[in-house]
Amino acid sequence: MQRGYLETSDWDKRYREGFYDGAKEPHGLLKRFAPFVPTGIAIDVAMGNGRDAVFLAERGFSVYGLERSMEAIRKARQKTIENGVQAFFVCGDANTLPFKGEAAELVIVFYFLLRNIMEEIARTLRKDGILIYETFLKRQNRIDRYRAEEHLLDDGELIGCFPGMETIFYEETIVDLKGKRKIVARYAGRKR
Repeated sequence: MQRGYLETSDWDKRYREGFYDGAKEPHGLLKRFAPFVPTGIAIDVAMGNGRDAVFLAERGFSVYGLERSMEAIRKARQKTIENGVQAFFVCGDANTLPFKGEAAELVIVFYFLLRNIMEEIARTLRKDGILIYETFLKRQNRIDRYRAEEHLLDDGELIGCFPGMETIFYEETIVDLKGKRKIVARYAGRKR
């Protein structure tokens, strides 16, 4: 097993115990850039509890959420029912992305990192499709609980992960959300 890698049962337990229940609103970067993406297919890699999937479905996207945890998928389904929208959920491991070549107008990834699939993530976009990506930098370990460094970015790393894309937005910043600080890299890019 890869160091720092959680088993599916561990993820299920985290979702069941409410570890990820605090955030209800979609990610700010998604809210900022989604209005500029033509409605079509959106893929949410490592979807979590479905808050971003619901946001996109409410805006007319056909949303496909990839998630390893069946408990997270259960929560996401409940959110779609509560909000009167439809989304499609795929239980699977992001190491083997089930979405192939030029499938989507929008791909989003929040707080998840597997370097070996970065090129594949970009390939799932259609021409002029948008990728929105946000995750922790290694500096996060200095101010918060330990996270395995292979799942954290080096400073300046994310912007170089998608060489065939036109960068629309990039920043590395410290965000303070309800007293919790996050040191993150944020990226939005267009496939050319």
